Amino acid sequence: MNLKLKNSLILTGTLIIGIVLGVLISGRVMHARMAKFRNFYTEKGFNREIMKIIKPTPGQREKLMPLFREQAKRNHNLFMECRKKHHLMMENFKEELSGYLDKDQLKRLEKMEMRMRRNRPDNFPPPGMDPQNNGYERRHHRGMHGEE
Repeated sequence: MNLKLKNSLILTGTLIIGIVLGVLISGRVMHARMAKFRNFYTEKGFNREIMKIIKPTPGQREKLMPLFREQAKRNHNLFMECRKKHHLMMENFKEELSGYLDKDQLKRLEKMEMRMRRNRPDNFPPPGMDPQNNGYERRHHRGMHGEE
């Protein structure tokens, strides 16, 4: 085999391996960041993140736990309320759009919604449930109207 061809193949192979590794690592990093975000809306995740920041003494930790539990519940409730409002707003928007769009455009819009549903995280667990332990079960993705 000619030296130029051999070097070109090695360089191309290295480039392809680098691209594949970059995509895989980037996906893993993004997944870890999203998991951290989702965990912030669980009691344990919220407590863990705040405790890392304030580094309380053991005496403070005991006194702070009831406050943390209440705040974690408020965070979770606020987040879920926001998701419901956003869902309702998008449903109303889709209804308004449907009067202006033809069948093909509506079909493309529905395909986009299906892609978004496949890519969205599962429902956030209620406060006190940590997705990293056995107290959390993954839920099936639901459609815009709650259908499976």
